[in-house]
Amino acid sequence: MKYPKIYDTYPQDVPIKTIIGQIKAGLPVSYKPKYNYPIKILRTSSAVCSGGTRHNLVVVVKSAVYNFEAREEFRTFMKNQILSCPSFRVGYVFSIGFPRAHGGRIFNRDGNIVNLTGPAGDMLEKYAGKSSILMDRIYTEIDKYDDIILADYEDTYFNLSWKTVTNLRWISAFCDKNQGDFFMIIDDDHRMNLQLVEKFAKEVPTLDLRTSIHGKTYWTDRVCRTPGMKYFISYREMPWDVVARYPRGMSQFIGADIVDDMAIATAYTKYNYLNEDVYLGLLAYKLGITIRNVFNMFDHLEFKYYKLFSSPMIAWKVYF
Repeated sequence: MKYPKIYDTYPQDVPIKTIIGQIKAGLPVSYKPKYNYPIKILRTSSAVCSGGTRHNLVVVVKSAVYNFEAREEFRTFMKNQILSCPSFRVGYVFSIGFPRAHGGRIFNRDGNIVNLTGPAGDMLEKYAGKSSILMDRIYTEIDKYDDIILADYEDTYFNLSWKTVTNLRWISAFCDKNQGDFFMIIDDDHRMNLQLVEKFAKEVPTLDLRTSIHGKTYWTDRVCRTPGMKYFISYREMPWDVVARYPRGMSQFIGADIVDDMAIATAYTKYNYLNEDVYLGLLAYKLGITIRNVFNMFDHLEFKYYKLFSSPMIAWKVYF
């Protein structure tokens, strides 16, 4: 079997579009899901996707449970951005999970020991054995700001796919799909220019906005097979060497007409250990969803090569 058809074999290999049609029609499904893990959303916002709230755009911010300062910085940034676009109603929430119970920065990845370096590993080590203290701070933050989605998965770098599945299911279950044409997902260390986002929403055809994923796309990345490396993925986890086309993880715009299908498909698509952006690419491939490249969405240091030619709609926070 050749690329890209080989991606159909990623578990579960089932007629996913037929199954989604059965679920939406209230019919029995022809295949039971193997990956419908019971992720529980324990807290959600009463100000976004709740009751009579109305927004042209809902933003879900991926944030590690211990990133208190990053969330404060993001809130301050958003106050000014929202003031700059008074006619473009924007609501945002932070998506977090539970602190790691034990293990610190050391992980066992399919029999290979990985030492998670960098700030993500440093924070795991800092809060090792302090889950109750950390959660006390989280609940205080929730009560103060009312802008957090708290789910019961272990919140680590290697569980970002769990965070992504949680985000898709939350949007599907809680958010009105008719108020805006797409939903934004963004990392807490990146920022957006809301004036350019509003311009994008007005200029791109509505059908494309509602039925596509927009982002910075990659399609020739090779899988890392070096044990011990941060990006290592075993052959058992992913049996091919080139990943499907995918939108980079720093931010994506998810069409309002496809988010329900994507949420359902997560129950039929294995997500343990996969990078969350690669996982979105697999979902899109299985569902026949188009991933569209957006030039002025930049990942981390990427924008420094384009500063003379472009204004960023999405970029690392140092460029705002």
